[in-house]
Amino acid sequence: MIHGIYIIEACSGVCLISRKYGDVELDEGLISGFLTALQQFSSELASQKGQPAILREVEMKNYAIVYERTEDIMVVASVDKRDNEKVLRNALNKIIEMFLQRYDYYLKSWRGDIKPFREFLPEIDKLTLDGKIAELAVPKPLLKKKIPKSVVKMGVFLDEDAFTVANLCDGTKTKEEISEETGFTIEKVGELLEQLEKMGLIEM
Repeated sequence: MIHGIYIIEACSGVCLISRKYGDVELDEGLISGFLTALQQFSSELASQKGQPAILREVEMKNYAIVYERTEDIMVVASVDKRDNEKVLRNALNKIIEMFLQRYDYYLKSWRGDIKPFREFLPEIDKLTLDGKIAELAVPKPLLKKKIPKSVVKMGVFLDEDAFTVANLCDGTKTKEEISEETGFTIEKVGELLEQLEKMGLIEM
């Protein structure tokens, strides 16, 4: 899920507004300063190589900080790593679009007062489904019918790895969670899930 949303003024690094949903709480000042410095660093590094700055995510063990930005603002989300990134980024870009529609004129003559931005909180709730929009899009595969171990021993159509993954498909685990339990890479789990789905053994 989305644990927090932060809208940051791009030039100053000041957090204009934030909304907390989950149990990961980030200090507004720290996250603003950290990402502003990181953005400047990546831009400097990219310019030396003649390339555009493309850093838009910082990953940790279980969480990630994902952001989208324009020249005026940066919208940052602290999220679970298993959240659907495409859905999340669409939501962040929609927040940018609506925020600038409402406050673009005000930002051009902004003098540091952040109180007017509080009126935008209901829009953040709506656009993120109270922090759950990316979480809802994460598929959780379900095994249709229990597979006997004898099938693997016979070497008919499933190998040991596919059998292991199949039996973890209980409709509550994501691909990332299955990866953590098995020790397989996310890419390998994805390939095995695709194989199992094509065989009609699981539903996504």
